[in-house]
Amino acid sequence: MLLKRKSTFRLSVLAAVLGTVMAVSACSPGGGGNASSPAQAPEPNKPAGKTPTINVAYMPDMNGATPIVIGEEKGFFKEAGINVNAVKFLSGPPEFQAMASGDIDIAYIGPGATFLAAQGKGHIINIVSLGKSDMVFATKKSGIKTWADLKGKTVGVPKGTSGEMVLNLGLEKGGLKPSDVNIVNMDVAGAVSAYVANKVDAVAIWSPYTLEIEKQVGKENMVKLGDNSDFFPEYIFPASWVVNPKFLQEKPDLVEKFLKAIAKTTDYKLQNKEEAIKMTAAYTQVPEESLKLQLDSLEWLDNKKIADAFKDGTAKKWYENLEKLFVQNGNLKEVIPADKFLMTDPFIKATAN
Repeated sequence: MLLKRKSTFRLSVLAAVLGTVMAVSACSPGGGGNASSPAQAPEPNKPAGKTPTINVAYMPDMNGATPIVIGEEKGFFKEAGINVNAVKFLSGPPEFQAMASGDIDIAYIGPGATFLAAQGKGHIINIVSLGKSDMVFATKKSGIKTWADLKGKTVGVPKGTSGEMVLNLGLEKGGLKPSDVNIVNMDVAGAVSAYVANKVDAVAIWSPYTLEIEKQVGKENMVKLGDNSDFFPEYIFPASWVVNPKFLQEKPDLVEKFLKAIAKTTDYKLQNKEEAIKMTAAYTQVPEESLKLQLDSLEWLDNKKIADAFKDGTAKKWYENLEKLFVQNGNLKEVIPADKFLMTDPFIKATAN
């Protein structure tokens, strides 16, 4: 049960960030996203006759962690006839690596990792939210005030994330190309610590880590260049649940059970937002203030909106527009029809009754 094992992987995000602030030299431009070590090894799906276990990757925020803690605490996973072994990650690319190795069955991802699903490495089966929590901040010391001022400057960003997407959109808005900027690939904690220590001129990162930066340097020393909302409505940024294609093919019944439980967590969190914040804070050890800030910068979708977006093609357009950005930054060679990686039937079937 969650309450018994929670302490084994409730590593404080803030503690991790503060630790890296003390050792800026640990920042690595050769990263590719950052995953924390799983607190416990993924468990095999149990044989028939026993409650099967699904290995689920989550992130310690209001999108990725909230459904997990609600599903466990309120018994929704148990009602669906499944156990969830939750494993913490800090960004999407390492989750896909874990799916490829068979260690993870289902994962929560932000918009920036969608290109990996488009490449066939995962199937999107649910939408969590539409977000605007990705931001690009320059340091006051850098003298940067506009997107155009980034020319020749150093920007830290976890590659393959929604932070990189917003950065690229901002560069385009400022008449620049990525090659006009010194973009350094850093993990999440490394980007935060590098900004705090003035080792970079700007960072492209997301809430709740933006609040940690604010706490460290003071809001008056941060220059916000923009966030997702600056590019609405042309670009919408959906966060998603994605499944290992092999797992979906071999165990569609477990995927449906998971989606049934997640649908219940969606109803619950929308009706009990304050409680959801408190539960997520206790589970992740991320301060309530930080999580509330994140919740203010995203739109949770209810089950009806998700189903409607799946049925009328709206979701397909959201993802294909994102793909245009991935083509621009070289993560994709071309826009892949979203119905190649967006599997709507499992969710529609799971929520039909």
